[in-house]
Amino acid sequence: MEYRYVRVNVFGVSRADLRTENVLAEEDIRGAYGEQPVYINQDATSMTVSFDDAGPVFTYLAQCPADWDERA
Repeated sequence: MEYRYVRVNVFGVSRADLRTENVLAEEDIRGAYGEQPVYINQDATSMTVSFDDAGPVFTYLAQCPADWDERA
């Protein structure tokens, strides 16, 4: 699966939608976090990376969601 869109949620209240310059593969995403204590969940069209300290949640998306912020 390849991912081009990233949605960042901070404390569930603030959100940023980002479009990657280059397509990211699953290996790229997993490798970026290395040995950090993160939780990675994957489904058919996305990967979600979260931290155990209630920090930001990164959702990598293969398709552009309907509620995407067009300024991204």
